[in-house]
Amino acid sequence: MILTALHLSKSFSSPSPVSVLSDICLEVLPGQSIAICGRSGEGKTTLLHLLGTLEKPDNGELLFKGKPIENSTKLRRDQIGFVFQSYNLLEDFTVLDNLLMPAWIARRHADPKRGLALLEEVGLAERIHFPAKLLSGGEKQRLAIARSLFNDPDLILADEPTGNLDRVNAALVGKILLDCVQKRGKSVIIATHDQELASLCQSRYELSQGVLKKIY
Repeated sequence: MILTALHLSKSFSSPSPVSVLSDICLEVLPGQSIAICGRSGEGKTTLLHLLGTLEKPDNGELLFKGKPIENSTKLRRDQIGFVFQSYNLLEDFTVLDNLLMPAWIARRHADPKRGLALLEEVGLAERIHFPAKLLSGGEKQRLAIARSLFNDPDLILADEPTGNLDRVNAALVGKILLDCVQKRGKSVIIATHDQELASLCQSRYELSQGVLKKIY
């Protein structure tokens, strides 16, 4: 098992008390692709933040490879790749710089050859020296996918990766994301409104009124 969520709950107190997630249980197998669907405001992003240790649950426990998480910062750095709807790129840095950033942060060797290979895989090799701000939305998200894979994590968490894209680019980006992770045997959890993207995943869950229900 890559990731196990046991009875997670989360609430917020401002501006008024509200329960967002209740008794969430989820198991993620090696190489498994999971779609988490639900209406806007149902807590999909909050759930991904809990699973990625960006936020702490009020109750419950998160296990990684069957063990309690002792150092969440190290786990995020070494074992989890993130793809955000808003890309989270450094706009004035080049495509290559953005790609190598996770390795620099982790103080690892940032191999430009590995970077170029990833950029070729997502169709951005010709943009390697472009500032990120000159890329289209679809290109930015493809760069974000490549960046999430650079440190070779076991788990990718993608929050509405096609949410800012038109239909054609959404289909392309969704396919690239799943192809890249499946090729490497990685696990991926995708929070999405995109029904076509969700249908390509091995398992699908619906999040409604704080409760996570498995569809298949």
